[in-house]
Amino acid sequence: MRMDEFEKRAVLIEDRIQIDPLQRILFLREASKFEAFSLLKVDRDLVRFFTRSDALFKFFEELSAEHVDFGTLIQADPYAEFDKHLEVLEELRGRYKKLLDEKGLTDKTFIPESYRLNEGFIKGYEQIDIYLEGYLSRFELELLQKTAEYTRVIIHYSTSMFNRKMLERFKMCGIVLKEDREVSFDLGAERVLEDTATGTAMQASLFSVEERDEQIVLAFLKIEEMVRSGIAPEEIVLVLPDEGFKEHFMLFDTQNNLNFAMGYDYSNGRSYKLLEALYGYMQKHDGESIELMERYGLFREKIDSLDTSGQTRVEGFFTLLQEMVLLDTEKHEEIKEKYHHFLTLFKEESLTFREWLYLWLKSLSVITLDDVRGGKVTVMGVLETRGISFRGVVIVDFNEGIVPASSSKDMFLNSTVRAFAGLPTRNDREALQKQYYNRLLQRAEEAVIIYSTSENRLPSKFLYELKLGEALQVKAAVDLLYGGPARLKEEKDPQVEGFDAYAQTWSASRLKTWLECKRKYYYRYIRKIRAKEEDELNEGAFLHRLMEELYKDRERYGTEEELTKQLHGVMETLLPQGDAKSRYRKLLWREKLKGFVRKEIEHFNASWRVVGREVEVSGKIGGLKFKGRIDRIDQNATDTLVLDYKSGHVGKEPKKLNPEKITDFQMSIYRDLLRKRYRNISLAFVKILENGEKQQVTLLEERKALLDERIAELKQTKHFAAEKCEDLQKCIYCEFALMCGRGEYV
Repeated sequence: MRMDEFEKRAVLIEDRIQIDPLQRILFLREASKFEAFSLLKVDRDLVRFFTRSDALFKFFEELSAEHVDFGTLIQADPYAEFDKHLEVLEELRGRYKKLLDEKGLTDKTFIPESYRLNEGFIKGYEQIDIYLEGYLSRFELELLQKTAEYTRVIIHYSTSMFNRKMLERFKMCGIVLKEDREVSFDLGAERVLEDTATGTAMQASLFSVEERDEQIVLAFLKIEEMVRSGIAPEEIVLVLPDEGFKEHFMLFDTQNNLNFAMGYDYSNGRSYKLLEALYGYMQKHDGESIELMERYGLFREKIDSLDTSGQTRVEGFFTLLQEMVLLDTEKHEEIKEKYHHFLTLFKEESLTFREWLYLWLKSLSVITLDDVRGGKVTVMGVLETRGISFRGVVIVDFNEGIVPASSSKDMFLNSTVRAFAGLPTRNDREALQKQYYNRLLQRAEEAVIIYSTSENRLPSKFLYELKLGEALQVKAAVDLLYGGPARLKEEKDPQVEGFDAYAQTWSASRLKTWLECKRKYYYRYIRKIRAKEEDELNEGAFLHRLMEELYKDRERYGTEEELTKQLHGVMETLLPQGDAKSRYRKLLWREKLKGFVRKEIEHFNASWRVVGREVEVSGKIGGLKFKGRIDRIDQNATDTLVLDYKSGHVGKEPKKLNPEKITDFQMSIYRDLLRKRYRNISLAFVKILENGEKQQVTLLEERKALLDERIAELKQTKHFAAEKCEDLQKCIYCEFALMCGRGEYV
């Protein structure tokens, strides 16, 4: 059995039930309700408290496991506020224990001070052999010493320069051990039974590659070489110091040769990501979170229609999840177990929907699904390799900061205090990891270590301690990953049957898309695939919004000063951020719009006034339904001017139309839809960033005749092939370029 299982069986806590890991956070938050707790600068909001509570629990557990009290820490006194912080922590611990006692609960923090040895369990064994790989806390060593009073306890251990901390502990127990030895000793009798040299020096090949993913190729090649040399694939391990790298190996393991011992993270699946998107929306309510949520098939209107405000019981929370079809209890047994456990655990609690969702996400995030693909080469993290030996070992990511993994910064104690109190320091923790690698490599017949040098990464300094010599720099054959035939199925031109132009409501942009590229029309309007919204501020959209606000309540401006002042004020409202980037944009646009201001005042002095802004128009043209949104309509005593804002380049008006090149009928559509409402209509583009020049649209009758022809063709179309356009220039800025196999990505 594993050591943690042995401890659970060997320890008895009378009249107490161990608290659940999630429930303990609520109890600790309740215990923190005292004035002095504010000194720790820990926010008591559930979500923020959750992230900081882990450090609090680890601190309490470590002190308890190492039999270190607060008085010992106070003697170190490294800084002025230290005593006050320790007093707060000590009070928090005491209040937390009191709450647990009232409920008949306990926490592993308090086990070392309240346990009783399970003598019946211990006496059931004549001898207990412990194959020790890691580190024993003072509590664990004490537990084994008490066990040795009732039965024989033999510890098997491999010593090295990396576990001197543990050698000191054993020396205090009366057992003196040397480094680089394989030993077995009787803990109760304090007698060494076997003591032999570790054996031959490790044989490991060291390689460096440039890019991180090149390691994947090299790892696969070295595994294949090991198999060809006679090592069975079941006796080979691929070690990932950074377990997040497994996603890359999964992607390229096309032949399913690997068996991921750590399993698949449920949190990477669609069901979890959907809940995560919902939580993101409830946190921010911004455009990005709304878009992400809707991409997963959840729509804002539906979510907002549900009553998620106020406190609710856990049953109410799950009822709402069921209404949203977000309770994934049927597909996975683990989720069903979590669900029932959650109901039982929190039956007395009342929280907001957002807080329940956060806790539910945390509960689901620890679930891993077994790898059942049947690969023979085992993939492990370094901690999983403890106590196991493999004939073939391949380790990747052997870089500084990854091997050994950098310990997270201690929230309360620095290395000086730790050393004073006899607690494990950062160096001790890193030395323990080094010992795991050291043992794994020593036991292997063949070993390969790989690191990358991309992004100025350095090889781990641990390599010098292992004395493995220079690394061989290689250029991995990445064509093994990318050189195979494309597995994407090339899509033939989709055939659209039963097309009915009368059933659609057409716009200028929809008609333009139809005329330019049938494949783009198919993706956008039939398959309804939406492009991802840009995170960056779009200049064209911003300037349109600026113009809309500028004339929202005004039909004209009298002077340049008046218009300039209003323009600057609106700009400050639309861009309230005070960061350097926003300030630069505002200064740039103020300068660019000076010509626009002058031209507008000239326009108004010529007796024009604004009579319509963002005007919605609709009607029929040639029997088809059309709609549009007109940026602005101006009038004088006799004429009407329809204006469309342009922030980019506007081509010159032609002297004669080329029917083959005309696809944009926006202004012709506006004119047709407005002809019954206004007289003497003319149309123009306002070139906002080109001194506000108004470029008149010409050849209106010719454009109208050409539009009628296109509409006639459209009405006769009953089916079409969604072919790609022939003009590749149109693909440069098209959102579907990658789907069509065009553009810079190909």
